[in-house]
Amino acid sequence: MSAAPALAAMGHNGGPALTPFEVSCDEIDALCAEARHWLDAGGIKTQVDADSVSKLLDLLRKAIKRADERRAAEAKPLDDAKAEIQARYGALIQDNKSGKGRAVLAVEVCKAALTPWLERQEAEKRAAAEAARREADERARQAALALQLSKPSDLEEREHAEDLAQEARRAEITAGRAEKDRASARGGTRAVTLRTTYRAEITDETAFARWAWANCRADISAALAGIASRQVAAGTRGIPGVTIHEERKAV
Repeated sequence: MSAAPALAAMGHNGGPALTPFEVSCDEIDALCAEARHWLDAGGIKTQVDADSVSKLLDLLRKAIKRADERRAAEAKPLDDAKAEIQARYGALIQDNKSGKGRAVLAVEVCKAALTPWLERQEAEKRAAAEAARREADERARQAALALQLSKPSDLEEREHAEDLAQEARRAEITAGRAEKDRASARGGTRAVTLRTTYRAEITDETAFARWAWANCRADISAALAGIASRQVAAGTRGIPGVTIHEERKAV
């Protein structure tokens, strides 16, 4: 069987000329049919078969290259238009490693201006919440003590203890609200608040490695496997604890 199947010429049937994509479809479909023949035929048995498949592989590689060139040519106007649109909008709203647009920079300026004020407000609210909590705890203590000291037969003492208990409940509600209150700026549809984030800094690599090995072994194993793969691919051999498996395939 020939390793270079004949392909129909563009417009051979009198119709409109084939598009670049249709040309590549015809080329690749014909070559794929040839490849299926070798699969159905039960494999390579002679040097002639091997050379035929090698020729087919060469034709497939060239067909793939031509298809990719046609794809690039067809996509270029769209890619150029997209790049131009991205550049225009990027100047306004881009926010990535390549840079920041004007609107994003303005957002950062606004947040930077609001942060100190929000921090001051938050500190004041936390102080107020702590004071309210102390007041609630003290009123609860007084109410419990009054109830403990009151005589069941003394109505006035029991009423006084109940009044203190009600005051304690109101103080508890006030403290709860204060503890939930957060500093914010509400000039738009979305309130601006403070967000707490945490940044890790490794100060003792050995201690952290021991902890990670005990608590995150899967992550450590994946990282070590990646290091080993990169070292072996770079030609390093004789790595302690690493078995190198040799694999061979046609290229």
